[in-house]
Amino acid sequence: MDLEIEPTQEITGKTRPSPSKFTTQFATAVALLAEGKSVLNTPLLADDTRSLIKAIDGMGATTKRSKKRWSIWGTGNPPHPTGQVADSKKSIVGLSLLTSLSALASRVMVVTGKSQVRSIPVPSLLRALQKLGVDAHSTKSDDTPPLVVFESEIEGGKIDLPDDTDPRFLPAFLLITPLTEEGTELKLRPQFKTGTTHESVEVMRKGGIDVSITERRLKVTPGQYEPLEITPPLNAFSTLPYALGAILTGSELRISKVSKSENVEEFTSLLEKMGVELKKTSRSVWIKPDQEITSRRYSLEEHPEVLPFAAVLACAAQGTTRIINIQKARHMKSDQISAMVKGLRKMGAQIKDEGDEVVLDGPADLKGAEVDGREDDAVVAALAVAGLAADGKTIVKNRAETLRESYPRFVSNFQSLGGNISYRS
Repeated sequence: MDLEIEPTQEITGKTRPSPSKFTTQFATAVALLAEGKSVLNTPLLADDTRSLIKAIDGMGATTKRSKKRWSIWGTGNPPHPTGQVADSKKSIVGLSLLTSLSALASRVMVVTGKSQVRSIPVPSLLRALQKLGVDAHSTKSDDTPPLVVFESEIEGGKIDLPDDTDPRFLPAFLLITPLTEEGTELKLRPQFKTGTTHESVEVMRKGGIDVSITERRLKVTPGQYEPLEITPPLNAFSTLPYALGAILTGSELRISKVSKSENVEEFTSLLEKMGVELKKTSRSVWIKPDQEITSRRYSLEEHPEVLPFAAVLACAAQGTTRIINIQKARHMKSDQISAMVKGLRKMGAQIKDEGDEVVLDGPADLKGAEVDGREDDAVVAALAVAGLAADGKTIVKNRAETLRESYPRFVSNFQSLGGNISYRS
C-alpha cells in the first residue's frame, strides 16, 4: 500500500499524545513474569505492541484484549513457552525483551523477527545480558538475529556495562534483574538516563520490585513480580509528525493533555533546540504560526530516532543545518540516514550524508516525487509530512501501512487537521 500526499495549506487544530508504546511493551513483559492477572488500561494499540502480546501468549500467558484494556494472566517465573520460537516481528524492543524472557525458559529458544530486525546488529544486547549470566548468542557472525537462548542461571552483583551499550537494550537487562539471588547494582552511565529507563523503573515498582536510583547507581533488590494494573503515560514524541506539519505549513497547532505525558519537557526541549518557538501552559503546548526556522548545529545523540523528522525540519531552515551524532539512526528499522537523504534529495533538497552527521542547505524548494518509505514507520511519516509542503503530489511507496506499527491513526489524525493525505492501494 502507498501513501498519497497533496500540497496542504494548513495543519491546524488540536491533537494529543498517544499512550507510550514502550511502557505498553515493557508492562506486557512484566505481566508474563507475574503470577496472576495484570491489567493494562488504554495501551497503545499498534502492530509493535500487538506482536509482543502475541509472543507472550506463546510463552504461556493467557490474554484478553479490548480497545481500552488488556488483561494478562502471567505464569510467574519461569515462563512456559508452547514452542521454541519467539517472534518479535518488526520491533527491536520486542526482540530484546523476548530474549530476556527466553533465558528463563526450561528449553532452548530462538528469538527472531522480520527482515528489518534480522539486519540489526545487537552485540550490546548480548553483552549486557551475558553480564547477568544469560547464555544468548547470535546465529550469525555479525551479531544480528536470529538469536539462540539457552536456559540460564541469572546472576547479579555489581555490574558496569560498556560505554558503547545501546540504551535501547537497557530495559531488557533490567527486566530480569529482580530474579537474581543477590540483587543487582548497575553503574548508571549518563547515556542510560533516558525516558525508557525511567519508564522501566516505574513499571518494575508497580510490579512490586524495590528499585532505587542515585546519580551514579541503580540498585534492584531480589524479588518476584506481582500482578500490576497500569495506565501507560502519554508519549509527547508521538505528536512530532503533526507538530512538524504545522511548522512547515506556517500553522498554529495545539497539543493537549501534556500534563499526562511524562516526557513533555524532554520533547519541548528538543524542539526548542531545533529552533521551534513554543507557547507552553500546564495543560497544552502550542506550535506558533509563521515560524522562521534558522539554521543551526545540534546533536541527536540522545534521540537518534527523530532523525527523519529533524531532516525534514531542516528543509525549512534558512542556511546550513548540521545534525550530528546520528550514527545510531543507521540501525533502526532501516538505515534512516540513507533513507532520508535519498528521499529528500529526490524531492529537491540539498542534503548530504557525511557519516555521523547530515548537512542540509535550506530553505529547500521541495517538489512532489515518488519516494521510498523503506518499510520504516518513521521514514514513511517524515516523508509524508515533507510532501505536505511540496509542490505537486508525493507518493510514499514500500509498505506505507507500516505506520500502524507506531502511528496507528496517522492518516485519520492528519485528515482531521486539514492534511491532504490518504492511502492508495
